[in-house]
Amino acid sequence: METSPAAAPPRSAWRAITALFFVTVIWGGTFVWMKQALVAVDVHLGPGHATTGIWLFMVLRFGLAALCVPAMLPAGRRLSKEAWKGGFWIGALLFGGFALQMVGIEEISPAVSAFLTSLYVLFTAILTSSLQRRGLSPALFFGALLATCGAGFIRGRPELSLNAAELATVACALLFAIHILATDRITKRVPPMAVSTTSFAWVGIGSLILLALSLRREGAPTLGAILELSRSADFAVPALLSMALATVVALSLMNQFQRELDPVRAAILYAFEPIWAAVFGLLYGTDKVTVYLWLGGGLLLAGNLVAEIGQRRGLQVARAE
Repeated sequence: METSPAAAPPRSAWRAITALFFVTVIWGGTFVWMKQALVAVDVHLGPGHATTGIWLFMVLRFGLAALCVPAMLPAGRRLSKEAWKGGFWIGALLFGGFALQMVGIEEISPAVSAFLTSLYVLFTAILTSSLQRRGLSPALFFGALLATCGAGFIRGRPELSLNAAELATVACALLFAIHILATDRITKRVPPMAVSTTSFAWVGIGSLILLALSLRREGAPTLGAILELSRSADFAVPALLSMALATVVALSLMNQFQRELDPVRAAILYAFEPIWAAVFGLLYGTDKVTVYLWLGGGLLLAGNLVAEIGQRRGLQVARAE
């Protein structure tokens, strides 16, 4: 009989927690790399072409990742129809989440974007409770609430007005929550590395289509300018770092290890990402230490401790019974 995430052996659970914590460290760096890439887009293509640059960035990040991951698969193993189907759903959710986040962040502050995106933790908890038709444990509920508040306040006090950009970011958070649940289900029945390959391919294809459409607009950059941008070190280096670390390594680890944890517990852990984004920002001089950074970090740590201690106690009670 298959062991459920709640009854997973402590060693297996800690291995998954360590791997996913490492994922959040890598994801923190993507904010700096994306910023560097957008600066390069402005330098090489001129103002007003950020969207085209972002789609090129996504094509390189996910398209090249889809070519690299198959090297990690066993020799002679082909991607099954189930792998392409599962990868499509995971890729579609990733693609939609990134696209909505991009639309939103063009008009709202990083603090508001961080707060609204962090709602995926609560959305994951709500969706899990609805799908399982039972209430969440108090530890997971309060852990999710603390983690959401912590992630939201790290970059400052968000001031909301519920405009279209903010609603797009809320929709982004919902898609990221569904992505976490989809990853949990799909990677339990399809080999994780196969899912990584196909999901990267689908995101790369979607990004390539939107890149092509953006180049058809009036006043769009020429194909020669796009090729020159892709070869420039100030754009190519952050794109390759995002491809190798944030995509091949981080998302593959997510697909491999998230299935060993409760989806809500994983979502609470992922909320550490803004802390690492702030740390990288401090190292590169784009952020500074504020009271909100300490407040957000403390709430995030508290949320993870509440969730972990609560699950351990629940596991002990279950074993005693």
